[in-house]
Amino acid sequence: FQDFISNPLTFFMTTRGGMSSHGGMIGIYLALLWFSKRTKTSLLGLCDLIATVAAPGIFLGRIANFINGELWGKISDLPWAVIFPTSAPEGFPISLIPARHPSQLYEAALEGLLLFAYMQFRFWTKGKSLPKGQLAGEFFIVYAIARIICEAFREADAPLILGLNPGQFYSIFLIVAGIVFIYLSTKFAKGTSQT
Repeated sequence: FQDFISNPLTFFMTTRGGMSSHGGMIGIYLALLWFSKRTKTSLLGLCDLIATVAAPGIFLGRIANFINGELWGKISDLPWAVIFPTSAPEGFPISLIPARHPSQLYEAALEGLLLFAYMQFRFWTKGKSLPKGQLAGEFFIVYAIARIICEAFREADAPLILGLNPGQFYSIFLIVAGIVFIYLSTKFAKGTSQT
């Protein structure tokens, strides 16, 4: 925050990291907003369609995090705990590196596979009868809950915010966004989720 106050352009410095999944969702929303205005298509309907197919991308991203040995979990003695060489300082003996939760795989399972199964179930069983925006709202809420759970096993990679790690803290805003989408879907319930 101090960097941002002293130089607001740090907001655009993508090489310095950040909350890529949360920021990615904002970017996708802005692109959909632009596209819906340009094509005169329902924004809420577009959000629903994207929400039904977004989870495989999240799944693959988390698998990539695991393969790259980044965003590892907290130290653990569970039988499936993994040693991430990058979790220790350079030159640290590998035999002394503690094993950690493979939190990336937990996230791939919950935020990717489970969320995809849920969204597909909702789309194919109720999609035609749901108001536009309902599926997008559910996506945000289920994703945020899964993220909050998984973040409990992940080593914080940034300072805590109000006692929560950044992934948990920003997920609260996704729950709020989900509630807003569901509210808007009932308020403007003139059409179904299909554009």
